[in-house]
Amino acid sequence: MSNYTESIVGYDQLIQEVFIDPIRTVIVIDDEYPTLDSFAAKELNLEGAWKGKNQDVEHVRQLLEFARKKESPWLVDVHDGRKITVAKEEVFAPHLHHSDLLILDYNLEDSLGVKGEAAINILRKLAENDHFNLVIVHTKDDLEMVVREIALGLSYPDAALRLTEDEQESLNNALEQWENETEEIISLLDREISESTYLQVRTRNTEICAALLGTPEGSRIIDLWKSRPREVKINPRDLAKWLLLQKQGKLTKKFSSHDLGGVQVSNSGDINWIRTDRLFVTVLSKSHSPESFECKLLEAIRTSFPSPHRLLLAKMRTEIDQHGVIAEAAILRNKHIQVEWLSDFLEPDPVDQKGIIYNTIERHWEALGDQLQSTLSDFAERLYASFARLDTGEVISECGLDKTDVGSPDTLMSFNWFTSTKPIDRSHLTTGHVFNIIGQEEGLWICLSPACDMVPDRTLDSSLADCRPFIAVQLHRITRNNALRNATKNIYLFLQIGGNIEAFSIHKEGDIISNPEWKQMLAGNRGRFHEGTNLSVGWIDQKDGVLGLCWSEASALAQLRSEYALNLLQRIGIFLSRPGLGINFKALSG
Repeated sequence: MSNYTESIVGYDQLIQEVFIDPIRTVIVIDDEYPTLDSFAAKELNLEGAWKGKNQDVEHVRQLLEFARKKESPWLVDVHDGRKITVAKEEVFAPHLHHSDLLILDYNLEDSLGVKGEAAINILRKLAENDHFNLVIVHTKDDLEMVVREIALGLSYPDAALRLTEDEQESLNNALEQWENETEEIISLLDREISESTYLQVRTRNTEICAALLGTPEGSRIIDLWKSRPREVKINPRDLAKWLLLQKQGKLTKKFSSHDLGGVQVSNSGDINWIRTDRLFVTVLSKSHSPESFECKLLEAIRTSFPSPHRLLLAKMRTEIDQHGVIAEAAILRNKHIQVEWLSDFLEPDPVDQKGIIYNTIERHWEALGDQLQSTLSDFAERLYASFARLDTGEVISECGLDKTDVGSPDTLMSFNWFTSTKPIDRSHLTTGHVFNIIGQEEGLWICLSPACDMVPDRTLDSSLADCRPFIAVQLHRITRNNALRNATKNIYLFLQIGGNIEAFSIHKEGDIISNPEWKQMLAGNRGRFHEGTNLSVGWIDQKDGVLGLCWSEASALAQLRSEYALNLLQRIGIFLSRPGLGINFKALSG
């Protein structure tokens, strides 16, 4: 991948700008390096005085010299790794969370004298926090071994490697039969799944068993499988799964005790990297001088190939960190806008507290974005210029994505769902809320009354007491192929229901000629939610020939974005206000 990234014009500069230039604070954890505390103790002849080697002092001096000579100097602090125990981790953790770069000695000894375990525990702590962490691990040991141990230490058993009792029994019987015919075949097969192979296939974006069979080790496993006795009934994929599961069981003691997210790892010569959602690590030999740290870190990040969107999001994050206070001052400087926003925010006895809070955040977030827009636009233009000349399919593949997913049904369903819906941001029923009536099998409904009519404190007919009338339109499930083929007609809804994205329409079978089915409903307590997003709804129904008002509990499940909700509101408005032209005409029959 490095050859590919080196062909991207300006790519290193983009990485430098996003990941390296924002570094301001550096923490070094090493049980051989002197700390300020130990030097002070030495001068005052106190306990804890520095008694190490001069070469270690020289390493720290070189790091400080390099850090201070930078155009934007680094603030460096050194911690004694021997003093970071399990008991003190919680006290020390805030220091790690607020550093931009951690330089960590892999060879720290834990309380049992085990090298590497203390460093891996620190990395696990970093992988748990909400701050993105850059880490250089330096070591005297073999780099490949250290990279492997760290990656395993951040991993968690793969949930995809599971076998039912019947599958396990069937495989055990087949392998036992094979072993009876071919002595030590299980050992031969198991030998192909090294720790490095296991990590390699775990970090692929393809299904793990298919990933294994696509490696050179997988080819040798298939060759062994082909030589099996005919009576042994086992397929290559099940065999791969069994072998990976056995290796995973042996590695469990090295894994994290809880899930830290996906782990990606690459180890190619002198360049290596390990990445989780919140952590980026590269391992360097202690023979590297501090002057090389920045270059080596940039090389590792480049080789990991951060995608254009990762670079853009990281730039947005750094812009807020670096220039957010300037943008904040510009927003607060406009007193007229601020007084109105503050008046709205502190409205006594608000009708919709959740909505007010959401709107306040949205307004300030939008204003903040506007202030930072020019810098981000310049960066995005340079980002586009770097990637636009490349083959789009290749870029997608290098980003770890599948280019065949572009335009696929699953991708379009997800895209349309994200485009048309958002999290529920109101504390009362409003236009575009999708709800189900608990205990009813009629499916889903959508509120398509104007939002101004749904404000709880709006004065209505006093005869309605505490109720809020609204138009509820029934939603009909549509096959995703039908919905996707006609998605641009804007009559479909793409909703996430129970973790699955499904398509719906206000028209039966998605046929626009079919009239929507609607009811005049009432929302209790003026439409306010209770117990999360539950509410009481009522409607007129006939039972035993008598009309009456039925009440039931309902639950809001989704909310359409305002522009799409208005589209459906307009459609149902046209339907409800149709003049009935042609009522005296007759059509040709037959």
